[in-house]
Amino acid sequence: MTEFVKYILLMLAVVFVGGLVIQLTGKKLLKHLNLMLSFGGAYLIGLIFLHLVPEVFGATFDDTFTVRTAGWFVLGGFMLQVFLEYLSQGVEHGHYHEHAVSKGFPLMIFISLCLHALIEAMPLAGGLHDHDHGHVHMHLDGDSLLIGLLIHKLPVAFVLAGMLLSSGISAAKRWIYLAVFALMPVVGMYLSDLLIHANAFDANVVMVSLSAMLIGILFHISTTILFETSNGHRFNIQKLTVVILGMLIAAMTL
Repeated sequence: MTEFVKYILLMLAVVFVGGLVIQLTGKKLLKHLNLMLSFGGAYLIGLIFLHLVPEVFGATFDDTFTVRTAGWFVLGGFMLQVFLEYLSQGVEHGHYHEHAVSKGFPLMIFISLCLHALIEAMPLAGGLHDHDHGHVHMHLDGDSLLIGLLIHKLPVAFVLAGMLLSSGISAAKRWIYLAVFALMPVVGMYLSDLLIHANAFDANVVMVSLSAMLIGILFHISTTILFETSNGHRFNIQKLTVVILGMLIAAMTL
């Protein structure tokens, strides 16, 4: 089994497991996601500062693509996530909106989640290749990034499945929506692979640009999760424990 197929199957499995859990238990689980979200947010923080930032800003740059250029891509990713969350109302970090499904399933939220899943998976394709022929050199640790995206995607799958359940649509349609959402990372990886192998772009520049954008996206999500899961912005011992655990596991994947 190739690494590409492994990534695809794991991404599909997480979404369908999330859908199946909600199908079997109902929406009760959605009220107890805080610790899971805190763990995922802490892992993403560790992933950002122990993996992505060193890999992106430790790359060998040339005069046309500089550290400052990479910084602009980080900022672009951050602002892109702000826009996506405006459309999705924060479902990416565990928000469940009962009112949003009172008049049927909110298509705009679904589209935003699909775009988010597509974009954040794009650097995974770069992690499957070693590129030594360009002017900008980096190597992305694809497995560490994959773990982070899987941990992040599970609670999102829970919330999406819960909203689908509340919308009143048929079970067949719910699973079709989940299947489309699950396939978005595959589309993202395919588009990224096309860019990497396009003669019009330096493959390494594509990798650094996508990875820098992902830093901005994940930084927005992870910090929002950690603040929003705090009671009055205060840490309790359970949250502190899972946050430390999440960061330690991120460090252990180095």
